[in-house]
Amino acid sequence: ANLLFYRYWLRTSLVTMLFTFVFVGGAWHDLHWNYWHSGEIARYATNLTEPVCLEAVAIKPSQWTPAPAATPLRAIPAEPRSEVEVRVTRLRNGSAWQTATGVVRLRVNGVLPAITPGDQLLVFARLSQVSPALNPGQYDYAAAERAAGRHCDLFTQSPACVSVIQHASRFSPETWLASAGRWCQGQLARYVGFEQQPIAQALLLGVRGELDDETMDAFMKTGTIHLLVVSGMHVGLIATAVWFLAGFLPVTHTMRLCATICLVMTYSAVVGWQPSVVRSTVLVLMTLVALAGFRQATATNCLAVAALAVLAMNPTDLFRAGTQLSFLGVAGVIGAAMRMLPHRTPDPLERMIESYMSWQESVVRWIAGRCLVVLVGSLAVWCIVTPLLLYQFHIISPSATPLTFLAWPPMAVALMSGLLLCTLGLPFPPLAGLLGKICGGCMLFSDWLIESGSHWPGSYFHNAGPALWWVIVFYAALGLMAIVPNLRPSWKIQMSLAVLWMAVGFSAAAWNHRPADELRCTFVAVGHGTCVVLEFPSGETLLYDAGSLGSPQGTTNVVSSFLWSQGITRIDAIVISHADVDHYNGVPGILERFDVGKIYISPLMFDPWATDGQLSAPNFLKEKIEAAGVPLEEVWMNDHLRIADERVNIEVLHPPRFGVPGRDNANSILLAIEFVGHRILLPGDLESPGIETVMAEAQLDADILLAPHHGSNRSDPPGFAKWCSPEWVVLSGRYSPDETLLTTTSYRDAGAKIFHTAEAGAVEFTI
Repeated sequence: ANLLFYRYWLRTSLVTMLFTFVFVGGAWHDLHWNYWHSGEIARYATNLTEPVCLEAVAIKPSQWTPAPAATPLRAIPAEPRSEVEVRVTRLRNGSAWQTATGVVRLRVNGVLPAITPGDQLLVFARLSQVSPALNPGQYDYAAAERAAGRHCDLFTQSPACVSVIQHASRFSPETWLASAGRWCQGQLARYVGFEQQPIAQALLLGVRGELDDETMDAFMKTGTIHLLVVSGMHVGLIATAVWFLAGFLPVTHTMRLCATICLVMTYSAVVGWQPSVVRSTVLVLMTLVALAGFRQATATNCLAVAALAVLAMNPTDLFRAGTQLSFLGVAGVIGAAMRMLPHRTPDPLERMIESYMSWQESVVRWIAGRCLVVLVGSLAVWCIVTPLLLYQFHIISPSATPLTFLAWPPMAVALMSGLLLCTLGLPFPPLAGLLGKICGGCMLFSDWLIESGSHWPGSYFHNAGPALWWVIVFYAALGLMAIVPNLRPSWKIQMSLAVLWMAVGFSAAAWNHRPADELRCTFVAVGHGTCVVLEFPSGETLLYDAGSLGSPQGTTNVVSSFLWSQGITRIDAIVISHADVDHYNGVPGILERFDVGKIYISPLMFDPWATDGQLSAPNFLKEKIEAAGVPLEEVWMNDHLRIADERVNIEVLHPPRFGVPGRDNANSILLAIEFVGHRILLPGDLESPGIETVMAEAQLDADILLAPHHGSNRSDPPGFAKWCSPEWVVLSGRYSPDETLLTTTSYRDAGAKIFHTAEAGAVEFTI
């Protein structure tokens, strides 16, 4: 490439350099993704958890996350959790030790004592493979971990299973940086206030583990989560403040520049080298270097160098949504600034008008002009990143632009006061108290603003989002116009093309591509729980249960992602089989995201006699359903659910109107769905004495069966297998071969083929 350049073959040189970067980058990515060390700890991991004893060295400081707020929809109370990233050094094999390698995220139930990078740890834990995405559309946690260089999971139930056998050297840079981070956290906790400390830590240090779910949810819904990411605003403000303050000191230009660079690098190292931090640091450093050489820094070149720096550190960041959004946002800011702040000399008329203004009018005009630039710039960024947000997270936030505009000034004040608090708090305690109050007040106002904004009408909408091909074409067109200015049409044509392309994307997403003679039944993998999605030839969709023993938010995310991946934006009906929370804890979240026609329940759903008086969760569900305005309808034995396609027959086989003796499991709704001579049975958690009542009726042949009660032995697998003789059986729940041995044996002896959602993931049948 250099030889071609010196021969003045500029375009050929540029193309050669571009292909060189592509091939080198591809090789670098392949090395990161596909090649492991021979002693990699992940080579010993299986899909079942295995107890291990190992030695490791901490890479990052330990962090903890408070337990989520209690809710009736969580069957098992959650505990606070800690985690620390470690590098494995040795693995115990019997009584001997063998060398091992690999980076692992160690997760611990409870609060770990402070662990500093460089500490050597002895760990007793459980090792397993990272669980992959089990459903279409689901976030692939295994791929994200692999991209970060972590290939297995390490989990322990107690902090007592993790002990420090040798502390890190007090003179290592990692120890100093960790101490600086803890010092800053201590200052914020002392002066900012307990309630505002978590959000202040997130803003200043990028530590978001202590933020509660409600705060994170509000920032996500309003599209303002970027305010809590350490980015260009943070690094730029630090550089500006240091440069400005150093101007009052008797130092040379070079010393002033070096001090600014050193403090920017120190701050970036303390908060951690995340992609957004690397990007911001490179942009600021290149600007400072340009100032030192009295040259003008080209924004596009600086952004390109920042991208190369991020990809050099970890090439897989290219495929992360956070990195893509980060660079898209900065590109949008640069584009808006180039359009709105042209470098030109004001004409004589403008200078004459300004000369007749008072200083008050000049200040107001200057502020109004900058506010307009910020507002239009925020709108431009929102327009650019929204397609990617819709594709990745299925959410669009019209409130993002006004909220960013309103929250940015107090956030900037909070950032500066917080940084001054962390640096000047020790020598000047009275000043620290004042700065803490300023930071806390700004945080309180910003938090209130974002929380209120999340409840504005039309603040956000959930949507299935555009297809991947639509997103690729959209950003390819933007990139082409940015690289080749001659191809840019006029603004009117650009806007017309954008509106037309949006119409194409939404039309394609809304188009029902389901064949008119096909019924699709999918058993979604939700852990220990149940969710069955029935897509009928008429285009209607019915959900049978939507719950699990885990987090309600997690269940909602899994089910929603699956529905959006299938292009489903409306649910015509939901059937809740019975009053166990692992069958409906995702329903309230689904009601927020989807238009739901009605909900079917049994007459005993809210009956204290059938639920042993445990009505806190059912009543909470009922309140959410009533608040969403979705009608409830009771169904019982011999009822038929109404559907547009007459070829589909949906009959309720159980329970009777007044139920059977026993708890709620015995009164689960048993649905039989028939279509063109095939039958699907969905029995919920049906068990004794309800299952005996069902088997007392005439035998009913089934093609597809959801194993009652997640495959529990209490559901009489031999008797039920004989009664319905299924060809296919699906177990929905966590993988437990010992508990389901009788079930799998019974159905297999009856000639059925068995799938388990914990192993196979989502199981889809097409009739």
